[in-house]
Amino acid sequence: MKNKIRDAFLQIHATEQMKTHVYSRLMQQMEHNKRNRAPLRSLAAAFVLLFLCIGSSFYLWAAPVSYVSIDLNPSIELTLNRFNYVTHAESKNQDGAILLSTIHLAGKSYIKAVELLIESEPMQSYLSKDAALTFTVASPRAEEILAELKTYTASTPYYDTCVQTDMATAQAAHHCGVSIGKYQIYLSLIEHNPSFTLEECEAMSMHQLRELLYKYERSSGVITEPEDDYQQGHHGGHHGHH
Repeated sequence: MKNKIRDAFLQIHATEQMKTHVYSRLMQQMEHNKRNRAPLRSLAAAFVLLFLCIGSSFYLWAAPVSYVSIDLNPSIELTLNRFNYVTHAESKNQDGAILLSTIHLAGKSYIKAVELLIESEPMQSYLSKDAALTFTVASPRAEEILAELKTYTASTPYYDTCVQTDMATAQAAHHCGVSIGKYQIYLSLIEHNPSFTLEECEAMSMHQLRELLYKYERSSGVITEPEDDYQQGHHGGHHGHH
């Protein structure tokens, strides 16, 4: 059978004219296919570029740059992007979870988010005259954020403390699952009482924690101001940097 097929092909003889014609047709077909593929390649390149642009824009928007911890008894942490807009709001205790269930903060500027939190009805029950409202900021732009927070809180009737910390402390707090604000004061407390646990810290309000720290610092001679002034803070003005 193989010999018959070979013999049949051997009997095919093409003239030079036929060869030239076939070659010409092949070249035309290849050029036609090439032209048809060019728009598809351009379209594919455009889609790739669009995908890269969308991906870059999403990264710029979603990448975490700053953290603002808001602690009273509810503990809530805001994650901010490079534009100081909230990309994520996370509760750090049960009271914080209840508060966040009533309000949506993602996509808002952090000042607007803080305003909504502070002015929300569930938060009002915590904002008594001795409430220890604490803002803790971890950010490469902490001074800018703190300045704006101080401007906002100065116009409110609440006692507050604005504190700056570093990103390493923020990451450690995240690893432990507690708010940055509570972790910051926990670090101060264990300097005076190494047996004080993170679980004990989590179970206490910021007012209780600040009272405890005050007692340790008074007994060690770190501070000497009257207890009432320290415990209550200053309206819109008890600000610290650690």
